[in-house]
Amino acid sequence: MYNGAQRLHPIFLLVKDPMPACRLLSCLALALLSACSSVGPSAPSTADVQAFERAAQQDSMRSECDWSVRYAPVAPKDASVAQLQAIATARLGALQLLPAWTLAMPASAARAFTESEQDRAGLQLLLSIVLPAMERYPVGVFARTGLRHVVLVKDLSVDGQRRLAMPAPEIDSVVYADNLLAALCPSGMELRVHHEYYHFIEYRLFNDFYYRDPAWLALNPPGTAYGQGGATAYGKGFQNLGHPQPGLVSLYAAYGPEEDKAEVFGWMMTPAYALRLEQWSLTDAALAAKRHVLRQVLDSKTTSD
Repeated sequence: MYNGAQRLHPIFLLVKDPMPACRLLSCLALALLSACSSVGPSAPSTADVQAFERAAQQDSMRSECDWSVRYAPVAPKDASVAQLQAIATARLGALQLLPAWTLAMPASAARAFTESEQDRAGLQLLLSIVLPAMERYPVGVFARTGLRHVVLVKDLSVDGQRRLAMPAPEIDSVVYADNLLAALCPSGMELRVHHEYYHFIEYRLFNDFYYRDPAWLALNPPGTAYGQGGATAYGKGFQNLGHPQPGLVSLYAAYGPEEDKAEVFGWMMTPAYALRLEQWSLTDAALAAKRHVLRQVLDSKTTSD
């Protein structure tokens, strides 16, 4: 697995006193939101607290989160947005990638980070997850898959639906956003980083986000049935539980073969989830075969043609 162990940048920190989910909702709104508030030491508004708690409740990765995982900040707390952008530019440049700070795409909306205290905290948190996630890949992978840009914005929405990430192969990009990210499972956001990058890879391989790969479908146990696509999971308080049935790494994987692939890839590439995938694969031959196929896809983009 490409875990980035040889990189100089810290990947994540393990805290001895993990915060269980039952404490998260009551503590985060008071602690994290206050820390990110643009109005200094005064308390956040009722509307802000409610939005924060709502985002935490609706986080699809909340039930499977290891709250002991913390990601190291990329800069001192008082770093400006300009300084954070310079750090991102340098670290992504080492991967042959360029950052972009605005997004203009049909049916999508997002805002750029400003020099407010809230935006500095939001960008710091986003970079602390996205940068080490991208650094897990061997140099050259992104160029061989045609990825050129990483778009980093806030308040992303697609067709009016709030999103944290999306692939954008039409502009050679993946998009990652701070969308009340401080309320969410940090390692769950990293899983989304890899998940959406795999959608990008899939599009480059088949020129289709929804290609029904016969070789992949043949790996499923008899009786496996997919749903109507990942978009149908939004806005329903969906919880992405792990390994709900043989052959599926997560409940979200059951929404379509394209989500199945991206979910296995995301769990495989995120250290906080990879061990569970490996353990399930020991007794689930279909899941082990899927994991092997995606390792082969990644390996094919790692070596020179």
